[in-house]
Amino acid sequence: MPQSTDKRGGRYHAPRRVEQAAATKTAIIEAASRLFAENGYAATTVAAIAAEARVTAKSVYTLADKSRLLLLAVDRAIVGDDEPIPFAERPERQGIIDAASGDRLRLAAELGARSLLRLFPIYRAFEQAAATDPVVHQRWRDYQQRRRQDVQALVTDIGADSGAVDNVWALVTWHPVALLVEEHGYGEPELIAWLEKLLAALLPVTPDR
Repeated sequence: MPQSTDKRGGRYHAPRRVEQAAATKTAIIEAASRLFAENGYAATTVAAIAAEARVTAKSVYTLADKSRLLLLAVDRAIVGDDEPIPFAERPERQGIIDAASGDRLRLAAELGARSLLRLFPIYRAFEQAAATDPVVHQRWRDYQQRRRQDVQALVTDIGADSGAVDNVWALVTWHPVALLVEEHGYGEPELIAWLEKLLAALLPVTPDR
């Protein structure tokens, strides 16, 4: 298909179209995130996502199929925005590194609690999908390796014994957070306090660097 050009023969640029495409993408991913979190993976259909986003099913499929939509939703939820910045380069991590040793556990607990509150519903859908979809299953395994690397970085930042990485990686997941929030009514303050105590028990801190 020939490129659209302006009167001078240059390539035609339509910023409004680009903005509309970006807005449609955001609406679809946000709709998918809500429905996967509320209803789970199996019960969420592309038609439902389209209706929630107020677009056509064709627009959804143009962006991604159902499993890819889940992965886009997970990627967005992990960092809380659309910025392609890994945890290792996030300012929240630098704040922990720069803090006094006595404040690092609290800051780590605050960061972890806020992240897990945002993430646990979509993680549940992610794990459900991984049980039936081979592509999602591989991404789930890749994510677990990446999560372990992030935990290892956090343990190092806190100044704790690196031998505790597996303890934190295995125990600080969406499962206990879902129980505490949904079955015991925890909010952010309670979850921060719980996580700080748990991290203190799991992470023997070495002397300040």
